[in-house]
Amino acid sequence: MISTMKRFIGLSLAVMMGMSQLLAGIASAQVADTEPPVLIHRQADSAGVAGELQTFLARVSDDFEVESVTLYYRQSDQGGFTRISMRALFDSLDEYMIAVETVESAYQGLQYYIEARDSSGNITNRGFDYAPIVLPLEPAPVIADNRPVTAPVATAPPASQSGSGFNSKTVLLGLGALVVLGALAGASSGGGDSGPVNGGDPDTVTLTIITDGPAN
Repeated sequence: MISTMKRFIGLSLAVMMGMSQLLAGIASAQVADTEPPVLIHRQADSAGVAGELQTFLARVSDDFEVESVTLYYRQSDQGGFTRISMRALFDSLDEYMIAVETVESAYQGLQYYIEARDSSGNITNRGFDYAPIVLPLEPAPVIADNRPVTAPVATAPPASQSGSGFNSKTVLLGLGALVVLGALAGASSGGGDSGPVNGGDPDTVTLTIITDGPAN
């Protein structure tokens, strides 16, 4: 009887120790973090402008803890990448952002990739150093000069001179004299009481025209 109870107690202890080891193994398996972070990044739809800040956004989450989100970039198609940490936004723990400076250069693009790491060392990348994402960069627009343009002042061409040496005023006086001459001629031929002038021919009218003299 006593020996049977001892065997029963021993078997029970063995079963309990086995169960405790099994539960410990299950617990340790649940605690181990083997899942990498989830990293979502959408490339810009349009090109950036060289010489301006370029902003990068990423959404990163992890089943335990996100340790770091890092942007690697270079404004070239060769050489090393510059490393800079992305910062979590104040209103969201999953949103990370960073802005980097660019310059105008012969290479019109910015190569980059993003790396997210959790507290267990698991890593997720968007792009790689051997296959980076390329953001095209356009030259900065040239600002036109909007100063008003002063139109040239038009000047009158010099008065043309005729071969007779008289200016335009003389021509106008000549036209007026013709009108006066016609009127006097009509009056003299109308049979009025007026007689000949200075004893001359009654059909002849003497007209004196005074001008300003020849044009210079």
